[in-house]
Amino acid sequence: MPDPEPRRPWTQRIFSRVSLPMLVGSLLAGAALAAAGWALWLRPMLELQRRRYATISDVLYLYGLEMNYGRARKTYANDLDTLLATAPDGAARKAAMAGHLDLSTLTIVGDARKFKIEANALDADRTLIKIKGPIIDHPYSPLNGPALQEGGSSVGGEGAPVLAPAPRPR
Repeated sequence: MPDPEPRRPWTQRIFSRVSLPMLVGSLLAGAALAAAGWALWLRPMLELQRRRYATISDVLYLYGLEMNYGRARKTYANDLDTLLATAPDGAARKAAMAGHLDLSTLTIVGDARKFKIEANALDADRTLIKIKGPIIDHPYSPLNGPALQEGGSSVGGEGAPVLAPAPRPR
């Protein structure tokens, strides 16, 4: 019985005449699939997220203008032009908004107590972005609220904690 050929090292097996073209071909196919995935799916999703982010940023900017307007006049504005008149760059901001925000659907409604800002993003889904205000920065806590009850099983007559009973001996 003849001796079997000795096993070749892995570098010689990978870089052989048969496996090297297959390795290079599979790497090129993987790179082509990654490029197609980027071009057909990831890049449009990234652009969609940028457009929605810009719309949210504009709505939040209008929220800030509305809050300043409400503090100064004790009532909230009802239209975009009134709000942008208080901004130092109002006309430039409105022109920038038109690139990613549908100005025909922009709705600003306000009265003496509250306001609402709604707009659609200029994307295929016409994503609605809205915010209502004013949003309170801190939860309501009354100054003269009810005091905590000091009673029950864990507090004694003088307010000291009651000790747990000692375990029974066995």
